[in-house]
Amino acid sequence: MSGRIVLVEDSDEVRRFAKMLLTRKDFDVTDYPDGQAAYEAIIQNPPDLIVSDVQMPRMDGLELTSRLRERFNKGELPIVLVSVMSEEEDIVRGFEAGANDYLVKPYRTTELLAKVSVLLREGPFLRQNDEPELPQDDTSMVKLGDEDTRAVPVDKGQGSVGSVRYFFDKYEIVGEFGRGGMGTVYRAIKRDDGRQVALKVLAPRLSENRTSIARFLREIKLLSDITSPQVVRVFDHGYDGGRYFLAMEAVEGQSLDRKVVHSGPLEEELSASIFMQVAEALAALSDHDLVHRDVKPANILVCDNGVVKLVDFGLAKHQHDDLNLSESGYALGTPYYIAPEIIEGGQASPQSDLFALGVSFFEVLTGRRPFPGVVPYQIFRLIVSGNQPNPLDHRPELSEDLVAIVNRLLERDCQDRYMSASDVASDLRAWLEKRGKA
Repeated sequence: MSGRIVLVEDSDEVRRFAKMLLTRKDFDVTDYPDGQAAYEAIIQNPPDLIVSDVQMPRMDGLELTSRLRERFNKGELPIVLVSVMSEEEDIVRGFEAGANDYLVKPYRTTELLAKVSVLLREGPFLRQNDEPELPQDDTSMVKLGDEDTRAVPVDKGQGSVGSVRYFFDKYEIVGEFGRGGMGTVYRAIKRDDGRQVALKVLAPRLSENRTSIARFLREIKLLSDITSPQVVRVFDHGYDGGRYFLAMEAVEGQSLDRKVVHSGPLEEELSASIFMQVAEALAALSDHDLVHRDVKPANILVCDNGVVKLVDFGLAKHQHDDLNLSESGYALGTPYYIAPEIIEGGQASPQSDLFALGVSFFEVLTGRRPFPGVVPYQIFRLIVSGNQPNPLDHRPELSEDLVAIVNRLLERDCQDRYMSASDVASDLRAWLEKRGKA
């Protein structure tokens, strides 16, 4: 077997060893010491497979994977992530970024070769076992759940996927919003009334994992209790063919991180309007004694109609809930947005969500992260004891009143931050009113 492999690893010793190992098996290997250099080369000339370390300078393996998934699906470009980080949450993050597989260091050479060989052998026919290839027969119907159940033909005059009818429980699948480590979110239509929904279906490999099921069911319960226009509504949930699903409000838009990537730092008024709405979403969570625990631009959806939605409640929980479904001595959430008190062993709270809101606000206004770093240790050290960041250092023309709101959100002592998300929303609304934009 042969194939073109890109190897991304910042350790010279590890990179040389892995390249020698793969080259001896007749693979054509090109290696890079950091994710940014690899990304630029891969876009120009995509290989057959990528093996990438997670912790690297300039662009880490998670960001490299997620950015490549914007251009290539898992069948087109398989990615194996390699890392010393071995907790469940670390591995889940790898799969959520879009990795085909995850290998924990130190690994046996036979493990790496086996994973590479299998992925290359499957090649263009690679599909997740929950994503069968769409048949081309015009009369074909596919059931996403149990293969033994027969799909009932329904003619709704809607645009199904090609001429194929794809069914799951009481829904007809007409497209796909995206995939993650926990499953796939489909565009779907409810068969009895034609309502368009986003159908989140838990991946088969997780449908027998008690922790994953508990987390998924918890997300359903949390979302079902919230009616804020800034939080995606839940319509239905259930179990079909061995798989759990959640039917949610279907919204069209762009995640805030993608919006900044494509457009650069946003204007003050637009940023203030967006974060006023996010603060309103967090206020709704607080009303139900909930903390989100993963507030970041990637989880903020700016809809085409201007409405902003806070999404991804997979880590959310009640503020005083001791139930621990994923923490194993490691702070939850994405490192750049974790509040100092959590890093130091404290509990997540509405104030920790507000700190993450401040980090996100800083990013959107400046196009920079207030606490940059390559590995969690570097990031955490800056968050806990580094210089206090100020947006004016990067955009001196920003309104000082708006910057004051951001800086208050970023206070290290949670008692010095806003006491509630409602107060944040109120201050941003007042700022917009002064500008005649409310």
